[in-house]
Amino acid sequence: MSRLWGDVLCPTLLEVFSIALLTAIFMFAWNARSFLEIDYFLLFAVACIPMVAFETIHLISQPSFDIVPNGAEVAGRAVLASRAASAGVLFAAPSYLIRRVRPVPTLLAFVALAAVAVLAILLIPGSVYLDRTDTISGLGVTAHCIYACVLIVGLLRLNARGHMLHHDVLTLVRASIIIAIAADIGFAASVISASAAHTVGHLCVAASLYLMYKAIVEIGLTKPYDLMFRNLKEAEEHVWDISIRDDLTGLYNRRGFFSLAEQQIRLSQRTGRNMLLFYCDVDSLKDINDTMGHSRGDMVLRDVADILRQTFRDSDIVARTGGDEFVVLAIESDNRSVETLRARLAANLLAFEESAAKPYTLGLSIGVATYDPLLEETLDQTLSRADSLMYRNKQARKRARQLERSDLQK
Repeated sequence: MSRLWGDVLCPTLLEVFSIALLTAIFMFAWNARSFLEIDYFLLFAVACIPMVAFETIHLISQPSFDIVPNGAEVAGRAVLASRAASAGVLFAAPSYLIRRVRPVPTLLAFVALAAVAVLAILLIPGSVYLDRTDTISGLGVTAHCIYACVLIVGLLRLNARGHMLHHDVLTLVRASIIIAIAADIGFAASVISASAAHTVGHLCVAASLYLMYKAIVEIGLTKPYDLMFRNLKEAEEHVWDISIRDDLTGLYNRRGFFSLAEQQIRLSQRTGRNMLLFYCDVDSLKDINDTMGHSRGDMVLRDVADILRQTFRDSDIVARTGGDEFVVLAIESDNRSVETLRARLAANLLAFEESAAKPYTLGLSIGVATYDPLLEETLDQTLSRADSLMYRNKQARKRARQLERSDLQK
């Protein structure tokens, strides 16, 4: 009884389950083809047509059923054809993450292919699939190993373009392909010796198809926004990112700075940690624009942006708020960090002057204000204090340059 279950009943039930999954995958993807923006799943679904035919022939050709003449031979051909179809479509499908499928011609082509293959499986004489006792030439083992290798390449191709799929969908499809590889390994082992590997192969096929079904049908129904309209979501995120970025420097603009800084203000109020606000103004930008042109002035602004990126952490909010003004909100920093950050900024400015060989001197007037959540100060108030300190620094630097020029004239 246990042998009957392991050799006949269990594989039969698994194969019936696989045929049902293949049918469900095709029906859903075909009916939803006008909504799917990525044709990876549509191509796989159309390929389910020949796979249903092959799996059905394999099911009814089992020698124990005594329905089809030369049942073992026919069943062997059918399983090879089914695995070849699965490997082939999963190898080709990643190309259709960026290309479109022509649904009706593709369906007709797969139906024609299935019809020709079914006739070949049923009518061509001779042995093309080894009996499990024949291990000399190893053709059956070789075929399944080739299919496994093709599936591995298909998985690598999917990984290279997987960013186009929702993360949950990509995880399911990856798992489906990995289990499909295990199925071919199981079938290869069953060719060599009659063992539980044959049942394991059918179990892996059913599991692989279920994961693909889950990716297409369940996620397609429960998360249609993610699966069908993911490009729209990405477009919205792109528009938002553009709206908070400064076109010239790539830093945050005024809107982006206030949006992100307000979030950090609320976080600082919960954690009680201070922050530093740097208000920077580019020295003599108007003179550079007037004497060298606005393109050179734009270059100055991009250079300042690069220096600020080098000076501050990725977690800090660096923005160009307008004209020649830059602000930086240094997260989780306090008065003890001011001199360190000032020195780092000065060192980066000096390194730029020594290495860039630009026809202008790059200078920044800087004001630094501490945001203390215990003082219940608003972001605008902190920004105003930093602006005032920057203005004082700018005036002091201007007086120092005037004194330096007068000394040189003397």
